[in-house]
Amino acid sequence: MLHIPTVLLEEYSLNKLPESGLTAVEVHLLVCERCRGRLEEIELVNHIHYTEDGPVYSRATRLSTGDVIARHWGTDLHGGKTFRSVSAARTYLIESFSQLFPEHSCNGSCAIGKNTTSSTAGLHFRYG
Repeated sequence: MLHIPTVLLEEYSLNKLPESGLTAVEVHLLVCERCRGRLEEIELVNHIHYTEDGPVYSRATRLSTGDVIARHWGTDLHGGKTFRSVSAARTYLIESFSQLFPEHSCNGSCAIGKNTTSSTAGLHFRYG
């Protein structure tokens, strides 16, 4: 079985995969435990917060360059930064989310993927 190249997993995680390749990657991830595991390894944080403004997604993705891209996105929100460390990316996600949504308190409705990632089929947060 051919596996998904790293660059395509990165594009998928960053929601930058062209529509023409999206279905093939998602179908492959449904059947390939190895590629789901590789995706889990690069998605260091993958949360969804249900706010009064709608769902807000937070993800940190480690690139093959070693950089970590941390970002939030939702209905009227899309932004992020690049970091050299996972720790800095996590801190950014926590602090920036708290500043954007100070009234929000995570409870049973917010979701965190397995091991703070979302490689489990059907849990990958692809919206926005």
